[in-house]
Amino acid sequence: MAPAFPAHKARLISMAFEKDFHPKTTVKKDRVSFTENIREYCLNTTIHGLKYVGTVSLTLWERIYFFLTFIVVTTCAIYFISNVYLKWQSSPIIIGLNPIATNIKDIPFPAVTICNMNQVRREAADRIEAHTLEQTVLQAICSIDGDINVTQYEGKWSAVKQLLLSATQPCSRLLKACRYAKQAEKCTEIFQSVLTDEGLCCTFNTLDATFMFRGTDALNIFPPEAGPDEGRFHPILWTPEGGFAERPTNRTYPRVIPGPGVAMGLAMVLDANVSDYYCSSTSSTGFKIIFHSPSETPKITDYAQYIPVGSESRIIITPKINDAASQIRKVSQEVRQCVFANEANLSYYSVYSRNNCELECEAKLILENCGCVLYFLPKLYEDTKICSRANARCYEQIRNSIAFTANTSLTCSCLPGCFEISYVPDLTTAELHVGQFGIRETMLGDVKDEKYAKENLALVYVFVKDTYFRSFTKGELVGFTDFLSNVGGLLGLFLGFSIISLVEVIYFVTLRPYCARRQQRSFGVKPEVQFVGRSSDMGYDFSGTQRGITNSGTVTELTAKLKNIAHSRLRQAGDWIHSTFRLRKNQHGLEPPNRATTIYPFYD
Repeated sequence: MAPAFPAHKARLISMAFEKDFHPKTTVKKDRVSFTENIREYCLNTTIHGLKYVGTVSLTLWERIYFFLTFIVVTTCAIYFISNVYLKWQSSPIIIGLNPIATNIKDIPFPAVTICNMNQVRREAADRIEAHTLEQTVLQAICSIDGDINVTQYEGKWSAVKQLLLSATQPCSRLLKACRYAKQAEKCTEIFQSVLTDEGLCCTFNTLDATFMFRGTDALNIFPPEAGPDEGRFHPILWTPEGGFAERPTNRTYPRVIPGPGVAMGLAMVLDANVSDYYCSSTSSTGFKIIFHSPSETPKITDYAQYIPVGSESRIIITPKINDAASQIRKVSQEVRQCVFANEANLSYYSVYSRNNCELECEAKLILENCGCVLYFLPKLYEDTKICSRANARCYEQIRNSIAFTANTSLTCSCLPGCFEISYVPDLTTAELHVGQFGIRETMLGDVKDEKYAKENLALVYVFVKDTYFRSFTKGELVGFTDFLSNVGGLLGLFLGFSIISLVEVIYFVTLRPYCARRQQRSFGVKPEVQFVGRSSDMGYDFSGTQRGITNSGTVTELTAKLKNIAHSRLRQAGDWIHSTFRLRKNQHGLEPPNRATTIYPFYD
């Protein structure tokens, strides 16, 4: 039978119901507050420690204790994360040995550039008349100070080029015999003339001009010395980053390294023709030799090695390969300290290298400050004025300022390429003897004059001794995945933070208030918020006042239930043990058989 309530009690219940659920009177008054939303977040979040802050059953001092602890732990986490971030930003690059070795057949043989220390032949210099344009150009090439008739000096590249071709020792006279990979070669076919800071030199295994320079009409290109088999070798493109554009063969250049050992390298007989010396770049006679990448123009004056006349030299080459992982492309150039090919922006050279960039930069600075360009530097225009000795003070000051690293006003900040190859030589020299005894070297078979050989000739072997080389690879020291793992580990260690914790924050900031407002507008009732220590059974008693089970009542009632359950189970266990002992006594005749026994199973 349903209980009967007094009329005034029923009216109070009806009034309370209307008060709680009428939408027109409760939408603004019973809205979920910001404090309640924060407290609900603290009680339900997966971040450690916040649930103690939102638990209303704890005292104020306990909640302050956990709040201060949370602030301290969060500060420590931020400090350690900032250290990880600074390491990620300051040193994200590490250089290590590539675990995969590079075969010598995958890299080109070094470009070998040889210059006679004599820059102008005496025979050509004696033909030049005084106070002429040719004499002015001669003084500029040989760096000889004297009376310069500036009015007659036109500063045209065509005049300098003509003198270089007529006054410099050609490659056909510099190179007497050549052999490569056990096969005798005509020197003029495998060597070509190249303009350097030492004048006109001869280079082997360099890129063709169509691939080296941006314009096929580059001013520094010299025509090859004609031969009957001209065009026998086919030029192909090679870059340090992209490698060979097509598969190299015995008839293509740049050539690959055919194999280790002196027999598989380059051998050549050089003739200095010392009797024809007019002006030398050094205080001795002989040759300058340098080994460089096929895609760059070398700097002979500063970095070349000497090959004296009357000597036999063996030069062991060790390739030094630098490459980079694709992951560091997103790192700025200032941090990774290298340039990728697609980031280079040279005006004269097609292939980027540090040497090529520095040559262009030096030419630009001298042109801007002196109004002219040194004859061996890149020239973009035919009418660019070539510097004479009258401009020596200006361009020497600019070159010294560039070389002086502490100077900040004039500098060429050219970074190395991320993909580069260089060649480290190891040179040994012995005295050359010709005609005294039988020798195995066939390239010296035609040389009969021992005195001439000691004063003019040099025999040079260039080769590698290993089949595989390991490259130095630039990679990520702390990548984004590593940084994220470190940050996640620190947040998990200090706060128990995870991606789900971030989702919870977004939910309670955006979606939770929105859903609460929609529910309130639809049903006119305030969404119920659950708190630890407070009953969810909220309502009104018969007198119209809000009722609920208090914290102390809930705890007392729960304690009483647990006490009753424990007491009942203990009684059952005791009765079971007591009955078991009585049963054993009956079996042994120690208990009267007519006494009643009751057994309570333990699992009841």
